[in-house]
Amino acid sequence: MNKVAICDDHKIVREGLKQIISVFNDFEVVADVESGEALFQVLRNHTPDIIILDVSLPGRSGLEVLKQLKIMNPDIKVLVLSMYPEDQFAIRMLKAGASGYLHKDSEPGILLDALTKISRGGEYLSPKITQLLFREMNNEGNELPHQALSDREYEVLLYIGEGKSISEIANQLSLSVKTISTYRTRILEKMHLDNNSDLVKYIMLHDLSQS
Repeated sequence: MNKVAICDDHKIVREGLKQIISVFNDFEVVADVESGEALFQVLRNHTPDIIILDVSLPGRSGLEVLKQLKIMNPDIKVLVLSMYPEDQFAIRMLKAGASGYLHKDSEPGILLDALTKISRGGEYLSPKITQLLFREMNNEGNELPHQALSDREYEVLLYIGEGKSISEIANQLSLSVKTISTYRTRILEKMHLDNNSDLVKYIMLHDLSQS
């Protein structure tokens, strides 16, 4: 029986995943937590075979949590399950060491397929992710401005695109308003843009809005 831990800040998502996974014969949910900090507490006493990890978490982002997990245990298996489409975060998460990436709209059968492949030492790559990886290899050296952002800067960019204020983003990420303002300044500088309006236009132009 493969032991699964779920890390997602929405209780209804965790409960839904537990119900779905409960009908899978080879998998058992042994822990469900709402943040990276809580996950690391669980890992002190438990060693799940697979961790299902969300991208958007309070405090440390899913990307930061994933990187720390891989430092702690390079062999740990992580399936990212996110509301963000593949072309927004999948490549970043895979580069950080994820074994697979699924959108939360995926069918339960696809989740089972992903968990099964990962449990057997493989990776789950949807046709869309495979296409993205191929495109990135062909476009190496010609990245778009947003692809040069750090993981946290990119996350802040997407929140700005959703229309969230600096204080709202700070609250969501459990960071100070000053820190988020600094990230915003860096984003504008790196992308050679002037203000939030320019950022929103860029997000719309490159279809980075959450959908």
